[in-house]
Amino acid sequence: MADDSEFITKLISFGLSEKEAQLYFYLLKYGAKPSSLLAKPLKTYREDVYRTVTSLIDKGMVNPSLKSPTVYSAVELDIALDAAIKKHESELRVMEPKKQELQEISKQRQFGPSDEFPTLK
Repeated sequence: MADDSEFITKLISFGLSEKEAQLYFYLLKYGAKPSSLLAKPLKTYREDVYRTVTSLIDKGMVNPSLKSPTVYSAVELDIALDAAIKKHESELRVMEPKKQELQEISKQRQFGPSDEFPTLK
């Protein structure tokens, strides 16, 4: 079990929420499952499973089946981690222009240390 929790911790450090990491790990370890069989072993509510699995699908880490009931399967680890990296790279590309805008605003307003401390009312 220590290895399981270490793996989950590493997934969390890779940018997944705790629930995402647990769900992805469970699917990776035990294979494809319908949502109805995920809530109990993950000790959560079915609604949480739906939200979490949707998030993992958006991140490219879980695939839904086309049959009914929908069965969810973990994407191969290398592919899933590459998808997570690409998502973070995309977020960084969005943040870079915002960083530059904030730096420009900072220069225009000449932010800097001050001896005065404004009071908030």
